[in-house]
Amino acid sequence: MSPQPENSAAHGRPAPTAPRRRTAGDRSMQRATVIAVVVGLVLDLVVILIAATRPESTALAGALVGTGLTLIVVLPSAVISFLSPRLSPLTMAATVLGSWAVKMFVVILILLAVKDLPSLSTQWIGLALLVGAVSAMLLEATLLLRTRQPLDVEPVETPLDPPAEQ
Repeated sequence: MSPQPENSAAHGRPAPTAPRRRTAGDRSMQRATVIAVVVGLVLDLVVILIAATRPESTALAGALVGTGLTLIVVLPSAVISFLSPRLSPLTMAATVLGSWAVKMFVVILILLAVKDLPSLSTQWIGLALLVGAVSAMLLEATLLLRTRQPLDVEPVETPLDPPAEQ
């Protein structure tokens, strides 16, 4: 038995990797997406309350459907912001692009399915979706632009690097 710890990479097994720590950039992205979701939902609740006071019965149902569509648009961004520290850059890009494509496809399908329902007001669906989703995305973009994202890069040692002096 050697006094040196066994190198699992030398025996054909990948060496265990330490979990990546949460950086300031990750925290600011998470904070921005959570704030955006909360603001979007609060604004949608205001739209729902206004729709509930309208004399036409289709307004409230339309505002509720629009709020549901808002959740479909904004929640994946919040979930991805919490998954991002565990994803590689390529996986993160694929996840963001894939989630965007899926949520747009779902929103369009739902809008096509409900466009001719007499029990729903399409104007209130659009208003709730516009107020909730667009305001959330604008707020998220503004918060991310105002946050200075630090560049956290860990150096990679290669066999050509000179040994570190101690």
